[in-house]
Amino acid sequence: MEPTRLVLDSGELPNDHEDAGLIRQYEERGGDIRRLIYLSLGETWNAVAPGLAAVLASGLPVHSHGYTLSPYGLPALRDVLRDYVRRTHRLPQAGTETYDVAVSQSGTRAAMSDFGRLLLTDARTPDTAPAALVPSPGWDYGGVLAPLGYRLLPYDLGAVRGWQPDPAEIESLLDSAGHWSLVVLNPQHNPTGANWAPETVRAIVEAAVARRAAILLDDAYYALYTPGQLPTNALRILVEETQGSTVPWLATRTLGKQFHCNGWGIGALTARPATLAGLARVMHARSYGCALPLQAAMASWLRTEQADDFVERLRGSYAAARGRVSERLRTDLGFPSYAVHPGTCSAYLRFRVPTRYVHEGSEARYRRLCLQAGVLPGAGSMTGPRLGPRRRRDPSEAYVRLFLAQPGCVLDEALDRLARAGLGW
Repeated sequence: MEPTRLVLDSGELPNDHEDAGLIRQYEERGGDIRRLIYLSLGETWNAVAPGLAAVLASGLPVHSHGYTLSPYGLPALRDVLRDYVRRTHRLPQAGTETYDVAVSQSGTRAAMSDFGRLLLTDARTPDTAPAALVPSPGWDYGGVLAPLGYRLLPYDLGAVRGWQPDPAEIESLLDSAGHWSLVVLNPQHNPTGANWAPETVRAIVEAAVARRAAILLDDAYYALYTPGQLPTNALRILVEETQGSTVPWLATRTLGKQFHCNGWGIGALTARPATLAGLARVMHARSYGCALPLQAAMASWLRTEQADDFVERLRGSYAAARGRVSERLRTDLGFPSYAVHPGTCSAYLRFRVPTRYVHEGSEARYRRLCLQAGVLPGAGSMTGPRLGPRRRRDPSEAYVRLFLAQPGCVLDEALDRLARAGLGW
């Protein structure tokens, strides 16, 4: 696809992004990347909320082109975000000792890294490598935390449990981790699309608080769930269960997923005021506030009914795509029901790689064959082999994921290409 070319070229400079390398190889072997259907990264490059783009184009306050003296984001956006988080998560009034809200100004990935650094700074035993408990399969938390010195302890999400975590396993990991730990939660789970049960999330939070473990809540897909179903409100559980404790916690919620504006790097950071102040100090060591014009546009957009309407339509679009792709994988490509995991939330659909294409639990060969057919699915987990689960899995089992935000005709063409190439079950 042409947008892929526009954001891919690094000239003669090295690019370590795995997808970039695969796409370059595809082009070098004669593939036309303008026709490539890219379903790996959660991005389309052309589906930003029209109303949001219109606000950005309509003129912004002149002060938004300069510095901000508040380290918590543009005040107008911070105020709107505080109300938005309180309303959508059904929280008590913000601004008390319980929690407050700031703006993530350079992406929630950077905010997660800042939180990891803050915990290291505040650690009472800095010579002990902290442990980070991360979901497996899962997003690239290891890429954020391992470079900071965290020992990565994956907790398993398996099909037998409906891709739900086991609180007992997490308790065991916490007990064996040492002096202090960080528990990462992703209750609208990427990449499985599973919505973790409220009682499961509460049990994990209770276990962490009892052991004084820090908590990082990745709420990236809280807004993206199947219409008619309620997502688990993990932030509310976190606020309730940490009252009266001093356990550090942070909830990140990007706005890029729900408005298709990942490149803006804007989201909400919810934590105790003292934690937000600590994050501001860490951020100031590397950056001033940034993206102020984008923050001004987002502040105006979030005040409108159109913002809620866009998210509601997006939920319906994802649900329709989830159902359509699941059905076609089963009927047109022959996948058994147990191999297709449509889920009920997030922006992806995950399915099992046909056994004949799996080598030692890796989906790499299947991805390369799909790429030869003009489709690039994503790896089934961003945690990577070095973060594999503690329990050995079947070496014939691997997964890929498909991003569902492309138009239905594009998703259909992708499945047609896989079928023509014989890449079904």
